[in-house]
Amino acid sequence: MANEHAAALKTMALCRALSGAELDAIAAVVEARDVAAGKELFREGDPGDGLFLVVAGEIDVIKRGPRGDRSLARMAAGGVLGEMSLITSDARSATGRATVDSRVLRVPVRGFRELLEGGSPAALKIAAAIAEVLARRLAAMNTMVLELADKVAPAGAKLPALKDTALVALHRAMQVWSF
Repeated sequence: MANEHAAALKTMALCRALSGAELDAIAAVVEARDVAAGKELFREGDPGDGLFLVVAGEIDVIKRGPRGDRSLARMAAGGVLGEMSLITSDARSATGRATVDSRVLRVPVRGFRELLEGGSPAALKIAAAIAEVLARRLAAMNTMVLELADKVAPAGAKLPALKDTALVALHRAMQVWSF
């Protein structure tokens, strides 16, 4: 089973910097999960107990809002979900639901932290790759905040205090965005 997991991990961008031995170290702690179409992988508010790598299928990331559920993203093969749980163990901020029959690999917090605390190069490289994923997501959120601001008022125009405050709050919220 570990060989099968290592082969799947090798195809993931998050694991691209890992050597064969490092892939084996991560493969030793991962768990495969199959998720049927329409079923939840995790639910908003659940404990953040691990990172998920989409091996096959597609997971819809859904956030509850005042006007109902909103799809934030669709993660296909190679997608990363729940990366912040490896760092913070915060509750899930959204729900992950399979749109088609899907297969994921779960990197549990406990196993990852044991590797990290033991100085595992594999865990350190994964942590660096997570930082890269988060940096890219934050950059995308910054662009979205700017686009929203331009819809409220053109660049250079003075924004009313309330709307300006709302945009600042949105930007702060996006800085801690995770699944």
